[in-house]
Amino acid sequence: MPPAQARPPAPSTSRTTQAEERTRVIGGSSAGSIHVRLAENPGMARASAPSYRVVTHVMRTLSARILVGFVLLTLYFGWFAATIVWNLREVEDEASLILRGYVPLALASANLVQREEDLRGYLDQGLQDASIRTITSWRKKRDQELSKIRTLVPSPGAPVNSDGQAASEVARHMPKTSQQVGELNQLVADTEPFYGALLAALPVRIPAKSDPGFQAAYEALDPPHKRAYDAWQKLRDLERLVSIKVAEIQENSQRRAALTKDRLADNERTILMRAIYLGIGAVLFGLVVSAWLVITLRPLRRLREGARRIAAGDYGKRIPETGPTEIAHLAREFNSMGRAVQEREEEKLRAARLAMVGKMAAQIAHEVRNPLSSIGLNTELLEDELGDSASEARELCRAIHAEVNRLTEVTETYLGLRGGKPKLARESLNAIIDDLVDFVRNDLATRSVSLATELDPDDPTGHVDANQIRQCLINLVRNAADAVSENGGGRVILRTRAERDRVEIEVEDDGVGIADELLPRLFDPFFSTKEGGNGLGLALTQQIISDHGGEIHVASRVGSGTTFTLSVPIA
Repeated sequence: MPPAQARPPAPSTSRTTQAEERTRVIGGSSAGSIHVRLAENPGMARASAPSYRVVTHVMRTLSARILVGFVLLTLYFGWFAATIVWNLREVEDEASLILRGYVPLALASANLVQREEDLRGYLDQGLQDASIRTITSWRKKRDQELSKIRTLVPSPGAPVNSDGQAASEVARHMPKTSQQVGELNQLVADTEPFYGALLAALPVRIPAKSDPGFQAAYEALDPPHKRAYDAWQKLRDLERLVSIKVAEIQENSQRRAALTKDRLADNERTILMRAIYLGIGAVLFGLVVSAWLVITLRPLRRLREGARRIAAGDYGKRIPETGPTEIAHLAREFNSMGRAVQEREEEKLRAARLAMVGKMAAQIAHEVRNPLSSIGLNTELLEDELGDSASEARELCRAIHAEVNRLTEVTETYLGLRGGKPKLARESLNAIIDDLVDFVRNDLATRSVSLATELDPDDPTGHVDANQIRQCLINLVRNAADAVSENGGGRVILRTRAERDRVEIEVEDDGVGIADELLPRLFDPFFSTKEGGNGLGLALTQQIISDHGGEIHVASRVGSGTTFTLSVPIA
């Protein structure tokens, strides 16, 4: 007989009378999984319902993490290369400045010093032997060297020649030298009128200024020669200032060249150290990125280990659904696959166990059925032979006959476990239920159980074996009647409705319900909650629905009733 819904313990407080609802899944193949749902306190459900927030973050994806790692690595090496190139460019600029600016300036200033000393030395020899040609020659040589300096370091506001890029660079790095060149140009320009006066009256015959006759000789000079002598005196002072300024330019250019040389050496060392440090940093950064990628891809190892466990038959293990988005999705799908395989294996094991039990039970039932038939027939004959006076003996015969009928019903149930594949055909489920209601209505009425139907007016049809579906429904209706009878009477409702590619049949009662702890074992063979039950009814029902490619759901509210929902493919 199918198991009946057990009456739960009487509630002790008003809090315990509130119903609980949970959802469980028993079995698990896509065709034949059993879903058990227990109603829960709606208020508690609302209070404990979490609020979900979907946060999209690009870094959660595996491809984005790998891309970011390589982008960071590329950016680092790009910055590394750009830094080295920038430093080399600075060294190149400074080397170019030395070669095209400071070195020529130092050479030109040294030559200018030498030419200026030659010119001053000639002027200091006096005017008696002075020659216009010699002075002009020394001036020309001095001016040629000065022109080179002007080209290298133009004074502020001076026009720039064809080599103005190097000249402007030197002037930009040596503003003091540029200023000194401007002052030198001004001093040289100041000497021009005096050289004109001097060269116009040469030679001038006059003793040295330290000679006692100098004053008389000076007074005796005509105006042109006197102006030439005064110009000579002024030129000596100006050329001394020119020599000082040229020496300053030479010293400044040499100092700048030395400083630039030292800075060039420092930059060379800096570039070398930066290259070493940046190279080490690049290696470390590459190792960090590689380690990050290894950590990112570590969940793949968990997937591999999970696949090995499933291949070894360990279907119960699950892998963490963490990591990048793709890995998390893959882990979820992997776990879903593991659950499906586990449920399929459990279903196969359950079916094999039920088939084995059915074969054994059918064999036993076959051996018992013939003796039972003989006992029943002989008991009827014996009862007919007894007279009306043997009331006690007749009562015993009726008891024997009732027990024989009960055992016959048990053997029929055992024989039903052999089952066999359903003979599917297009059947009207409403018609099957109408026939069932006519068959059991009177029996249920004697137990104060009313039977009602709420059938789909569209009369849905399904691919079913009518006899097997009728057997399932009879079992569920009798279970419902047993549960309702424990409350002293009640109501059982049969419903049909079409849902997409399925037809659903509901068997609802307002009985005592099913206790939570019994639900996981509800469809196990030989599990029963009532005395005398064989625990095969629901197991057989589940097997039949599974063979039809359908599902069976159980929704139970403790103390309020139970609803079984069968779904089969629509025709």
